[in-house]
Amino acid sequence: MNRRFVLLLIVLGALPAAARSRAVQRPGGLAAPASVLWIAAHPDDEAVAAPLLASWCRDGHVRCAFLLFTRGEAGVCLRPDGCLPDIATARSSEAGAASQYFGAESLLLTLPDGGGSVPPSWNLQAGDQTALIRRVSRFIEAVAPDMILTFDPRHGTTCHPDHRAVGEIVIEAVKLLSQPPDVYFLETRVGLVAEPFAIHFAPAYPTADRFDATLPLTATRGPAWNAIIDDMQHHTSQFDGRWIAAIQNVPSSERAVFIAPAETALSVGVAPCQ
Repeated sequence: MNRRFVLLLIVLGALPAAARSRAVQRPGGLAAPASVLWIAAHPDDEAVAAPLLASWCRDGHVRCAFLLFTRGEAGVCLRPDGCLPDIATARSSEAGAASQYFGAESLLLTLPDGGGSVPPSWNLQAGDQTALIRRVSRFIEAVAPDMILTFDPRHGTTCHPDHRAVGEIVIEAVKLLSQPPDVYFLETRVGLVAEPFAIHFAPAYPTADRFDATLPLTATRGPAWNAIIDDMQHHTSQFDGRWIAAIQNVPSSERAVFIAPAETALSVGVAPCQ
């Protein structure tokens, strides 16, 4: 484990819950937590949430950390010069660079990347995942965030089985905590059009909280939406010029990030994955 992150866990674990500050209002319509832990499956999963994370972590100087379940070894390699020595190593390096962009501490687990066509071997339906749930619970307890942001297990934003499995694990891990943080789901749904290549963004349901990504960030002086492009440029194995162009072409009306408290979200029906 990274020595710097171990030190962070020790220090943060010693902080009493009473030391957490209250959320403060930030531009875009959402209150910023004092600290946030992004929990996802793959090194590039934060791209969809990048405008909001940039607003909180970069502009708002919120204490941020990323916990990623896999190294993304089942992903493709879009680098013209290849991904050496292997895709897992390349993507792990990209994860480190991306976390630095957000000013976040980052920890990568080594669970197998499910690949997207079937549920991963560590999903709840595959068998007893008590050890993994306890492990994730300990990480959450050590980081002591005010908020966890993760995927909605019903749709996982893109319907990727790994995303959905992460959401399920997080829900169970939080139940083990004596002082659980607020858990929010990413309620953005992403759709891809193959020809011509295009990306569309929409809320999973109409009343989800909306962060307006057309508003500018102080850190970059550009719209928060551009944080997606900045983040993608740290994940060159997964995103090439075609992806960047598609993000640039997203209509202004779709340039937003949607989140909701987990309890609220689970009480609302959403369109199922196909």
